[in-house]
Amino acid sequence: MKRRLLVFSLLFVMGSIPLSAHPHVFISNRMTLVFDKGIFQGISFQWTFDDMFSSMILSDYDPKHSGQLDAAQIKAIKEGAFDNISSYHYFVAFWINKKAFAHFQVNQFSASVADGKSLVYSFFVPLKVSVQPAEQTVLVTIYDDSYYVAFDLLHADEVTVQAGDDVSCILSVQKTRV
Repeated sequence: MKRRLLVFSLLFVMGSIPLSAHPHVFISNRMTLVFDKGIFQGISFQWTFDDMFSSMILSDYDPKHSGQLDAAQIKAIKEGAFDNISSYHYFVAFWINKKAFAHFQVNQFSASVADGKSLVYSFFVPLKVSVQPAEQTVLVTIYDDSYYVAFDLLHADEVTVQAGDDVSCILSVQKTRV
């Protein structure tokens, strides 16, 4: 029996920013939805940071400005500049069939430098959800309610699907307000 995921919606939350708040970090986001053997394995994220934040982090962790991060530098960035956002759920929230998926971990973290100046984080959020023959909806929201971090609006071409023939998806990227 061929299993199908008929509806897979992604919501990008763009809140109205109070006049007194303004972001200090800007992130361009890309996602890959990973399916394997009838299981929604999870989502791979790629965050590309603005020049100012990139410069600040890279000056701390790549002081020679080599543009190449070794394993020790990546580990230091993870521990010093990534792990602390776990208390903010990595700015990600998930709902599967309208039920919050509250407890998740992040693995496969890596950091790199793009174009010789932009810091890029790559990481994977494993979800391991069985794809049912009936319609399922998975909502993914990316936002920082403190307005310290601003995520670029997500566009359909910034979301890809990695799946075999056993799953089909309908992607919907929407803007909403919080």
